Amino acid sequence: MNVKQSTIASAVLEQTTPKLSVAFILLPGFTLFAFSGFIDALRIAGDEVDRSRQKECHWTVIAPTLEPVRSNSGIDVIPWEVFPDPAKFDYLVVIGGRVEPQRHTDPRILDYLQQAADKDVFIIGVCTATFVLARIGLMEGRECCVHWYHRTEFEEEFPALVVNSERVFIEDKRRITCMGGGSAADVALRLIDRHCGASSARKATAGMVIDGMRNDHTPQPHAEAAWYGQISNPLIRRAVVIMDRYIADPLSMEEIAARLQISENTLYRSFKHTTGVSPAKLLRIIRLAHGHWSVHHSGLSISRIAHHYQFSDTSHFTRLHRTFYGVTPAQARDLGPENCRIKMQALQSDKLIAGILAGGLFILS
Repeated sequence: MNVKQSTIASAVLEQTTPKLSVAFILLPGFTLFAFSGFIDALRIAGDEVDRSRQKECHWTVIAPTLEPVRSNSGIDVIPWEVFPDPAKFDYLVVIGGRVEPQRHTDPRILDYLQQAADKDVFIIGVCTATFVLARIGLMEGRECCVHWYHRTEFEEEFPALVVNSERVFIEDKRRITCMGGGSAADVALRLIDRHCGASSARKATAGMVIDGMRNDHTPQPHAEAAWYGQISNPLIRRAVVIMDRYIADPLSMEEIAARLQISENTLYRSFKHTTGVSPAKLLRIIRLAHGHWSVHHSGLSISRIAHHYQFSDTSHFTRLHRTFYGVTPAQARDLGPENCRIKMQALQSDKLIAGILAGGLFILS
């Protein structure tokens, strides 16, 4: 540790034996919010009042070198120390962020994580750090919590692992994985409650001005359109997410069913029972809603929009648009988004379809 890092660390380190010791490894492109939420919970809980000393909780930022690590927002964080013996920590917290930079994670980080696992250190994967843990075999035989947005690519890369996108975090055999964002603070509060007591966890909760500590059974929140929130079946919610992510290059029903690890018949029956429509019809309506949004919010020609959202031709897109919106795409563009309404009288018996079309762009993208 050089003079600069030593000064940073000693400014907050209290020479006492902490009840909770945590080391952070920041992956390139990490999410600053997840890191700051986790570390601030430790800071508030770690000392009386607001003195921010490392008494009850000790934390440090470690790396293979002392070179700054850049977050996905462009802000650099300087590690405090080069990798020490991982056995000195209660928990090793790996903070992820953007997926692409982590496909080429520094081998020294991977080796260190393996050393920590070999010494039975508790390892926590935050956000997409779960991908990194899975790549080196540290999630085998364990349930993985993955943000619903990244679930499809996680399942594609790790088909043998059990993945859960319905809860904010999961603890399973000395691993904790969480979806990222605010859930990192939830994990920190869980650890504080476990090692420092409920009063310290409440202090951190109040200091961070959050409603309360979510547990590992709390469902993941979704930045969703209102109609999506009304779909109660988790299987159908996952299917719709897959449909939306591949909206410009739609998957077949067979491919969607395979990703969900069910049969096409089961997919069809589940859609009909939950939504009242077939999966193919719902996909067509979602594509139309995307196309309608693009009519108003892009400079693309009508033919380009029809092609992009995989309609058979411009006439097909135009016919469907007129059926559900009462006007052609060109007329809708002239009217503007505020003056173009769906034909509600034709959809009174189908609130789900009405909600999709009225909501415009599907927010899950």
